[in-house]
Amino acid sequence: MKIGIEFNIPNEYGNFLEQILKQINLDEYIWKIEEDEIYINNNRKSNDNDDNLFKKPIYKNADFKKIIEQEDYYIIFANIKLYVKQDNTIINTYKDFIESSCILILLVTDSKFVEIYSKDENILDKIYNNALKSKFHNICYITKENFKRKKFSAYAD
Repeated sequence: MKIGIEFNIPNEYGNFLEQILKQINLDEYIWKIEEDEIYINNNRKSNDNDDNLFKKPIYKNADFKKIIEQEDYYIIFANIKLYVKQDNTIINTYKDFIESSCILILLVTDSKFVEIYSKDENILDKIYNNALKSKFHNICYITKENFKRKKFSAYAD
């Protein structure tokens, strides 16, 4: 059974979150930014002085998509979760994830290593196909058999 997907993105500016999540229709959902260090490209930056891509911790899907589609940004690390509804459950383990209303966890570490976990295999298949189309590297599914992560954090495995 597929529980996730992992791959490598280029270590450069781009709109990789948009490429990863393209064609996933999640209109009524909520994105929660738990950990992130993502910088807007200064050459394309607006007039405000804040270089961070995300300005707040929670976004409705439409607002989240506008941000990741329009900006050119550099990801150092990210821990972004997708919820069906507002939920303050702390997700540290796979068991926590399964028992929560969270349906997707997106982790980026060291600017290029991406792991995505989802309860919906159709979402994983779409992300897999997006990764292939985007020519990302080392694309493979994560199963219960090869799952190694101890904690869902951009800082720890």
